Amino acid sequence: MSQQSPSTKQSDVKTIHEFLADNPNVDVSRQWERCWDIHGRIADRIIKHFGATLHPISKGADYYASPDQQMEGAFFGYTAKDVDWFVRSWLGNRKASIIDMNINVVLGQETQVPNLMIIFGTVPNLLFYADYVPRVDLKVSEDYVNRYYSGDVNKDYLEFRKNTDFVWSASHGPVIRGMQSPVCSSYITALTDEHIDQCEPYLNRFVDRWFKMYDDAPRLAPEQRAAQQKYDFTYREYTNRSDPMNVLAERIFGKEQAQFMLDRRGGKVQMDADKGKWKA
Repeated sequence: MSQQSPSTKQSDVKTIHEFLADNPNVDVSRQWERCWDIHGRIADRIIKHFGATLHPISKGADYYASPDQQMEGAFFGYTAKDVDWFVRSWLGNRKASIIDMNINVVLGQETQVPNLMIIFGTVPNLLFYADYVPRVDLKVSEDYVNRYYSGDVNKDYLEFRKNTDFVWSASHGPVIRGMQSPVCSSYITALTDEHIDQCEPYLNRFVDRWFKMYDDAPRLAPEQRAAQQKYDFTYREYTNRSDPMNVLAERIFGKEQAQFMLDRRGGKVQMDADKGKWKA
């Protein structure tokens, strides 16, 4: 691996806005295309694995732009049996440094398998984020930690963390830090093809392992599912509302449209429709 990268000199608590202020007008179109393609292939695998279908709220959102053309993006929301909400989206300005690209899969209450989160961003440095988001309190869930965060999962995480080209990126939002698992990857590095090359195989293994987690998982007892849904929906609303990146949409699109976009990404329409479905 390369040992020379400007990322090794960066603070791990630098804000997105500070990164952008340093380099506000970098054209990241080519890197957007590369990362969106990686996301697309992962999304296709998720759709196939779960038989996911596009939700009607996605209509017309396959490409959109702000009135002043300063921000653009796309949104695709899916549901499936035991997938409450699966989002593939991006928002940013490919000509002016910033991209926020998300895959977020929140599972239903038939299992307690962690949710899947994969993010690529440019600020214009490369932001790389991947996690199995826990659905229980890990501090008192020894069996859960052993099942989902030990063994090969932990080894792969530690091996990737040895890469000194990638500097840990600490979110300024304590809510985001609070939801991270023991194997969360949250890194900043120089925006190069070499670094994207290093992320791609890690993600392929990450997704392979997550599919196996789900396929092998014990089914949650029906009488426990209402409580799990309450936990899941509380987590989703809380973390979606508290994302520090939300300010970007509000600044460009205005408060009302930004709230609609936030509710769409968080799957409010699905939560409203399914709330209480497990109650006896």
